[in-house]
Amino acid sequence: MIHMSGRALAWGACAVAVIIALAFIAVYGFGTFRKETAEFRGDVAQNERVTADPNYRIAAHDRFYDLCAAIQSREASITAQRAELDATDDPARAGQLRQNLTALEASRASAINQYNADARKEGTRAEFRASDLPAEIPQEGPTRCDAS
Repeated sequence: MIHMSGRALAWGACAVAVIIALAFIAVYGFGTFRKETAEFRGDVAQNERVTADPNYRIAAHDRFYDLCAAIQSREASITAQRAELDATDDPARAGQLRQNLTALEASRASAINQYNADARKEGTRAEFRASDLPAEIPQEGPTRCDAS
């Protein structure tokens, strides 16, 4: 009887040791595996998101056209505000127009910065900038929404 309980105790100890070893392998082994494959899995996920997702591709492509058009719209507003400023004799209106111009110029600069930042995003959004759009938009001068 004692011999049998010693054997049962030994098997129980082995079972506990196996469970502890499996738990150790599960926590550290799979954790290490996940850590070691994180870059690969991230690259695959990025590729799936950027290249395989048609909604992303269309949105990224359209975004460049939308940003370029928004910049041109702000430039048209700046031109109109300057013309009105040149034509007004009312000091209060002139002050208001100068404030509007400052806001429009800042908004234009921000949109240009966003366009240029998106155009530099290799591996993501920049891949979908249409070839007929400029690679970068300069802060000075009128904006052209074509490659020339």
